[in-house]
Amino acid sequence: MNTQNTADQTAVVEAGIFRNVVGHFASGVTVITTVVDGVLYGTTASAVSSLSMEPPMMLACLNRSSSTHDRVVSAGYFGINILADDQSDLAFHFGRKGEDKFATVPHTISPEGIPLIDGALATIVCKVDETATGGTHTVFLGLATSAEAHDRQPLAYYRGTMGRLEPVKELSAYKATRDWVLQRKSALGSDLDIEQIAESTRSEAAHVGNALVKLESEHLVFRTEAGTFQPSPITAEFTDSAYDSRATIESGIIASHLDKLSDEVIAELRHITGELGRLRRESASDLDDFLALNVAYHDTLVAVAGSSQLTDSFRRLGVGTVWRQALTPAEWSRHMDHTHVVELTEALAAHDADAAQDALAAHTAFGKALAREVVARHGGTV
Repeated sequence: MNTQNTADQTAVVEAGIFRNVVGHFASGVTVITTVVDGVLYGTTASAVSSLSMEPPMMLACLNRSSSTHDRVVSAGYFGINILADDQSDLAFHFGRKGEDKFATVPHTISPEGIPLIDGALATIVCKVDETATGGTHTVFLGLATSAEAHDRQPLAYYRGTMGRLEPVKELSAYKATRDWVLQRKSALGSDLDIEQIAESTRSEAAHVGNALVKLESEHLVFRTEAGTFQPSPITAEFTDSAYDSRATIESGIIASHLDKLSDEVIAELRHITGELGRLRRESASDLDDFLALNVAYHDTLVAVAGSSQLTDSFRRLGVGTVWRQALTPAEWSRHMDHTHVVELTEALAAHDADAAQDALAAHTAFGKALAREVVARHGGTV
């Protein structure tokens, strides 16, 4: 008897769950480079791995929307630049679209003509041997024609964080502990159990303890007289402050970096905006997916500045726990109006700074008002 599922019968994991699980795969960070007609191209990629030793082959996955993807197809060669731990800025630099990315990046041209980034941990040049298509990406199977490694430390990527291996583990523990606190996995009024958090998030207890100290400085937890930590109640004043701080960052980016919004970035913002509307119309139970898309939208805008520190600061100001804790699946789509996001997207597309600032201000005011209403409905704290 044939027990295989057909395509229509195959169950597919939810996007939010999949995103979280695959984020647990620790990897290096690379920049894929190539050249066509003397013009250099490059894009950041983490889906890269060795394929075989005999013959020496590498595997690299590139999104078909990337301009570098099409140039690798044309050139038939690509370079894999494995970044060192002090090159996280290059990961953000090559993650942006629509500019001459090599104008300010020291590099060397390989004998095959491929640009290789100076200071990388390792570089490999490959000739495209085969390709395959999967979802939104093309898988390039490349025969290694040259390779070189250097005595440096790797740039690691784990659960949305880049950095040196040990700090990445600490940052991962911080983010997991912050989520634990904000998602109220330990209720208000109860002690935060460091060992329980460490076991549940697969973090080291010492890192969780350090994370709680940091969260205390951010007023998300407080220390009791007994020396334990407890979650701090979230008040309307707290949500007001968070929204105002996020708006300050995004307003500054609009004022300083509007010219860096490429057609590809605008297309991504429009895609996310459309998905936000679709979820509100069709998926009343998908609040987590809506919030994840909202995070992706603002991350895309903030990333235009090319600053990992700014992006990290912005993310720490998120107050998604208010919506998760206080809105039911039956009511969230009625409350989470994204009209101002639509207006912001179109203003950014038109490179109209004044209209973008007005839309951002309206979006911020709406978020603050809704957060105040939700917090008030729950007795003044969440």
